[in-house]
Amino acid sequence: MTYTVTPNDSISSIAQKFQIPASELMSLNGLGPNSILLPGMVIIIPNMNPRPPYYRFYTVRRGDNIWSISQKFGVSVNEIMYINHLTFPFVFPGQRLKIPNRFQPFSYPY
Repeated sequence: MTYTVTPNDSISSIAQKFQIPASELMSLNGLGPNSILLPGMVIIIPNMNPRPPYYRFYTVRRGDNIWSISQKFGVSVNEIMYINHLTFPFVFPGQRLKIPNRFQPFSYPY
């Protein structure tokens, strides 16, 4: 798909309009962060298939513990602790946890 730049457009405003990362828009069009967009310029908009979210939310219930939650969703205790910035493997009812999705590989950033 293509888009014709209009006055006052910027890379970030176009990226936001099409809900795509600005970095992908720049890469696909050979643009840099300091590139100037001119009205009438035609740029390519990547066809972004909706990506599944990296994680889902789970609200801890009475009787839950971090191990039972990890078993329920097929993820490790360490993954749950890491993504939620937990120092100790303790949870409490009403706590909202991020649970990594299994259809995307989880990798620690180091």
